Amino acid sequence: MRLAEAESALEAAAQERAETAQLNQWLEDELGRAVAARHSLVEHNAQLVTRQRELTALQEELEDVWYQAALSRARRRSQPQPTQEPSQAPAPPMPAGSP
Repeated sequence: MRLAEAESALEAAAQERAETAQLNQWLEDELGRAVAARHSLVEHNAQLVTRQRELTALQEELEDVWYQAALSRARRRSQPQPTQEPSQAPAPPMPAGSP
């Protein structure tokens, strides 16, 4: 009887070891996939950070262009308009029925 119990216990232990080994392999595979995904995300994040810097620089350039254009428009509007000399001014329209 004791021999049967010992054999049964050995079989159970062997089964447990096999399940543990299988679980360890699965966990190692999952860890490998997670590390690869993390590496991919780190690379993608670095690309996004670079792109964000580029876009920020472009936005600053556009703000400068907009500011310069607005300043130029303001200068043009604040300059006195050239007046036409009376000899070059068009004649006012004659009322109907006038000689």
